[in-house]
Amino acid sequence: MTNADQQRALQAGGAEVATQGYQNPAIMAEQNVSNVKVVAGLYLGGQNLIMRKGVELKSWKDLEGKKIGRPPGTFVQILFILAAEANNVDVSKINLVNVTAAGTAELQALRNGDLDGLVMFSPTTDRGVVEGYAYYPPCCDISSTEKFGGRNQLLAANTEFLKDRQTAVSLLKAYLEAKDYYVQNREKAIEIAVQFSGVSRDVVVEAFKHATLEHRVDVDTAVAIAKEGPKFGFTKSDMSEKVPSYFDLSYLSEATGKPIDELKLRK
Repeated sequence: MTNADQQRALQAGGAEVATQGYQNPAIMAEQNVSNVKVVAGLYLGGQNLIMRKGVELKSWKDLEGKKIGRPPGTFVQILFILAAEANNVDVSKINLVNVTAAGTAELQALRNGDLDGLVMFSPTTDRGVVEGYAYYPPCCDISSTEKFGGRNQLLAANTEFLKDRQTAVSLLKAYLEAKDYYVQNREKAIEIAVQFSGVSRDVVVEAFKHATLEHRVDVDTAVAIAKEGPKFGFTKSDMSEKVPSYFDLSYLSEATGKPIDELKLRK
């Protein structure tokens, strides 16, 4: 499911807990969604630009003239554009190609030469690298911008579910225990990731190099991303003032025993 699908499931009560991107609070604010709250973070990184081997990319400016596939409306394409602009790239000179977020056809297009590069999520990007026809350009990490960094996924919940506070806190405690366990037991983490993702062990190992589990939340980034909504089309107007109201870290505070301020990621 996409973040949009999961947002709709949370709103309709078809899901009690689901993942969301950092742009979703702004989208929910514009849609006047009142029954979803972000309760924790999930991970950083796990999304980047890969280039086809044989296509040299020594600097950000080298993106100009290249054919780059990117899934429109996703947080990864937002990070890509913002990172390119921050590094003085004339984005109008990049041949941006709309692709789906599925990955399989996109990797085939990259391998065949129909694309020079691809902006996508793990494990799709990692698969291209492991299979030998793509690489991560050292010059151009889309998570390197000071303003937005490598922020990625959030954990949100339906407010009807959150009414049972004990269960919600218990869920977050279990999540935190599992996160700590898998950080400390890398082989177990690899094993379960292979099981649920269906990709090879080598791809999972590569993916783990580019993502970090993180339960803390960067509210400031969500606010900053909301200001970009009209530019990227995920909202019609700037919803940044309403975004903080979509975060309720009191459950995470109770689960961790830490004050809310310590659960906010800072730059």
